[in-house]
Amino acid sequence: MSDRIKPILFTTLAVFGVTYLGVRFVFAPQMGADYASNAPFSPEITSLLGSIVFVLFFDYAIGMVGDVMKTAMVIALSQIVIVDVYYVINGERGIAPAAVSAVILLLSWFVAAKVYSHFSEGESGDNSSVAEVEEPEPTAYSPPSENVGEPDNSSFPY
Repeated sequence: MSDRIKPILFTTLAVFGVTYLGVRFVFAPQMGADYASNAPFSPEITSLLGSIVFVLFFDYAIGMVGDVMKTAMVIALSQIVIVDVYYVINGERGIAPAAVSAVILLLSWFVAAKVYSHFSEGESGDNSSVAEVEEPEPTAYSPPSENVGEPDNSSFPY
């Protein structure tokens, strides 16, 4: 875990920057959104807490998938389909705000992948947070040999 602290920290800061700026100055005006006055946290704290949770999940998913950029794009496309496409289909969001949201999501996860890869690279020497495992050379299949030292007590006719 200690070798992943630096990529997690810098990725969280990058995701926070992109999502906060993107949502606050591009998406919110597109939606005409006002921030709720009874929200428990300010928009800045909410974005930071969200970024921490997102990046911790991202780090976990990278361990499962094994490829940083592929993991980021799967998460981004999943969010776009689950949120933006669904909200357009059921009439809760227009196409323009959904497109803006999709661009912000793709940009956020692309930046997350690049930053995570960059800071993981210095630690392990490769472009992925998961070390490549060298697979052994395949050997030709040979059927198991019969046990010649034991008497044949089988009931099989052959």
